[in-house]
Amino acid sequence: MNNSLTDSKPCEGGKKKPREHRVILAVLCVIFCLYAATLIFPFLWLIYNSLKNKIEFSVNPWAIPTELINSLANYGKIFSEFNLGSMFLNSVLLSVAMPLINLFFCACTAYAYAMHDFKGKQILYWVAMIPMLVNITGTLPSQYNLYVKLGIYDSIPGILLTATNGFGFPFLLFSSVFQTVSRTYHEAAEIDGAGNWRIFLQIYFPQLSAVFGAQWLLGFIGIWNDYMTPYLYLPSHQTLSVGIYDISLKVSLGFSEFSGDYPKLFAAMIITIIPVIALFAAFQKKIMSFSMGGGIKE
Repeated sequence: MNNSLTDSKPCEGGKKKPREHRVILAVLCVIFCLYAATLIFPFLWLIYNSLKNKIEFSVNPWAIPTELINSLANYGKIFSEFNLGSMFLNSVLLSVAMPLINLFFCACTAYAYAMHDFKGKQILYWVAMIPMLVNITGTLPSQYNLYVKLGIYDSIPGILLTATNGFGFPFLLFSSVFQTVSRTYHEAAEIDGAGNWRIFLQIYFPQLSAVFGAQWLLGFIGIWNDYMTPYLYLPSHQTLSVGIYDISLKVSLGFSEFSGDYPKLFAAMIITIIPVIALFAAFQKKIMSFSMGGGIKE
């Protein structure tokens, strides 16, 4: 009799717990769906307003566009009227090349730091750490003067040259990855007559594939959205982040020929958003699925 009572209690509790869990999951699902809607709606609002003409938008910005095919011309006109093509190319060049150059030099510095012992090794570590701990915003005037004196001001190759510093957070991350790689690889390659560059490029650098890809993706997004660097140091090579601001001024100011033409401004904004969304859609699963495992098993 006692055994039957004790056996029945867990069963009752077992029936209640899944029901409570379902209620909690339903509430969380509703909350996150509402949150997702608040993120998606502004993007959709930009899209359907970019498919209107200036008069349609001024009459009712919440109405559905009536002439979709004719309004698609907004996406073609912005390239000729706002010079969006050169802005797009400048953004792509800087966003692809700058993180790629910086990460490669960081990998070189991290390999030298992790795999070799030399005097001043700890000093090199603090050289990488201090700029991350100290606010360097106040150095912008001196940095501006330095760029002018070196002749790299308003020069895309000059700005790319500044990406070869080899320090920062990627240096710390890459050096920690290299330190986890077994020395057996290094020793075996040296016995076969491989030099440092061959060991680095063929053995150690591939170990960074997942981390390198993730850091490049974050660097691409950061530079794509960067406003300060092209505004200060590349005044005659506008990127999309700087160009969108200029376009918004032309649209919002009353004396411009583009005054009130917000659909074209929205079309330009959509163009700037598409590459970032495409990158996430193309590489997110691949980066997350990468394995950092080595090839030596004991």
